[in-house]
Amino acid sequence: MYVKSLYKWAASEDIALLTKNPITTFKMPKPPQEDIDVIVIPQKETSIVLSALASRFTRNGANWAHYAEFMLQTAMRTGEVRALKWDDIKENKILVHCNYTLTHGHKDSTKTNRKRWVPLNSRAQEIIQQTKKVEDYIFPWNRLAFQSYFYDRMCELHSTGAIENRYRPYDLRHTAISRWLEAQIPVAQVANWAGNSSEIIWQHYVNVTKEYEMPLL
Repeated sequence: MYVKSLYKWAASEDIALLTKNPITTFKMPKPPQEDIDVIVIPQKETSIVLSALASRFTRNGANWAHYAEFMLQTAMRTGEVRALKWDDIKENKILVHCNYTLTHGHKDSTKTNRKRWVPLNSRAQEIIQQTKKVEDYIFPWNRLAFQSYFYDRMCELHSTGAIENRYRPYDLRHTAISRWLEAQIPVAQVANWAGNSSEIIWQHYVNVTKEYEMPLL
């Protein structure tokens, strides 16, 4: 930041130590993108995961089972769910602000500056109806606390052999997207709901939603 300001000062009309600011055309190299590790929670394990999350409640009344299931029903990211407001609900749809997530009460920039409307199915609507309106945000709970709580419950389940993997909160999103594709919802529509490009959906989700046996020919 200081180097950028220094070059800007040196190239200014009043100073004119430089004829051109070299920083304006410089771009930091981006690290190579890693493949998304897509893990889908099997249908038979979904209820196990949600039941484990519902088994305990925090002192502030956070319902982590509802938080998790809302992610599962909508494919939203944890930060997107945390940033949802009651005013974002319009006619059984909810407006997701993709330009920020909410961490510790502060808005943080994310990948895009777009917004998207996500339809609320009957279960997502039930969760909203069962959630008390105590402030502007629908889920006014610390998402980092949710991630920690989720991880602890998954470790417990995995250690007893109740689930195949130690699932992460993001796997709820993976599972939702995969289930939509299994339901033969068009890729373009899935991408719109999930806030991704069709390219990302094709690259990371299509053909990995189910395990098929090789047919005899």
